[in-house]
Amino acid sequence: MQISQYISSVVEQIKQLPVEKIEAVMETLNQARLAGKQIFIMGNGGSASTASHFVCDLAKNTRKEGWPPFKTIGLTDNMAIFSAYANDEGYENVFAQQLASLINVGDVVIGISASGNSPNVLKAMDVAAQHQATRIGFTGFNGGKLGKMVDLHINIPSDNYGQVEDIHLMLEHMMVSAIQERVNTEVAPQQEIEVIDTPTIFADENISQLFGRLTTVTDQNLQQEKDPVELLYTISKELSDHLDLHSMLEQILLLTVYNIGADSGSILVMDDDGNVVDGAIAYCGEIQDRSTQQLADTIHKGLAGWVVENRQAALIPSTNDDPRWVASSWDEGKSRSALSVPLMSQDRVVGVLTTVQPEPGQFTRDDLALLTAVALTVSVTSGVHLSRKG
Repeated sequence: MQISQYISSVVEQIKQLPVEKIEAVMETLNQARLAGKQIFIMGNGGSASTASHFVCDLAKNTRKEGWPPFKTIGLTDNMAIFSAYANDEGYENVFAQQLASLINVGDVVIGISASGNSPNVLKAMDVAAQHQATRIGFTGFNGGKLGKMVDLHINIPSDNYGQVEDIHLMLEHMMVSAIQERVNTEVAPQQEIEVIDTPTIFADENISQLFGRLTTVTDQNLQQEKDPVELLYTISKELSDHLDLHSMLEQILLLTVYNIGADSGSILVMDDDGNVVDGAIAYCGEIQDRSTQQLADTIHKGLAGWVVENRQAALIPSTNDDPRWVASSWDEGKSRSALSVPLMSQDRVVGVLTTVQPEPGQFTRDDLALLTAVALTVSVTSGVHLSRKG
């Protein structure tokens, strides 16, 4: 392959990068940073080099006074323990054994594998799943086994190892650069967010009470804002095993609609056969009474149906100008703005989350990134509940 052909091929792959997923990975890393969670990164060969590079850039290049540091750990970097595990317990265990000694619930594990089939990366991801960590995979080719077992999957669909590794390193630089910009332009948290670990039932609490006792922030201005980190950690930590699936979905929808500034929305979850098994619809901040069949009708047409079928998010600036939008009875002919994202679990669509603003042009790409991060959290949680029901 000539140099010009190589460059052209890389450029074409870059044009196809899934921006929404990349932004969701960034949001996941930011959540981990603010919550004091650990981020583990691993890979083999060229991917090991990218993993080490990622660890270095996250730990060093994003530092700023007032911001908590990234707690990044490279599983490829301690050659003494790496070689000890390889020699004594087999190369397939070099990452899993390190991870098992260090990982905590809520940590983030990133596996970089061009083929998506590196046995040591796959075994470590099994350990991550056992500890309820968020799993992220960077792959090439068709994604391999890794693409099917992670919560967030960024795939470079090329069969050229060099080009896949080139773009993986570029992704690392893109995300760290964007995080640096965020640190330099946003107000720093005055103290780390305090997350309440004790599961509690919130069925009888209103939204303001729920947010009021979740976090402690010294800056009064920050307290008055709707903090996306509060939203994400409320969903992941507080809406716990004490709530049945339906109650949990209602609470998540209300929290999301409130926090993103929408006036209505819906959340639907499906089983392995694509059948809607539960969900919720909200209008003007209140849950609407809908049967399972009515919920199912929602997912088979309009925007939600398009998102499920195409397995990708959609941002609609004006609903009157988009053929994917099917007006509800409360639309009254007005044009609105809408956001809809798929709930993905192990590369399978398990539902869809939609929010609607009362005026056109109200949603931004930041809102899309937040909703994608919410969808990731919901996907994992709803999947656990569905497996229990089965």
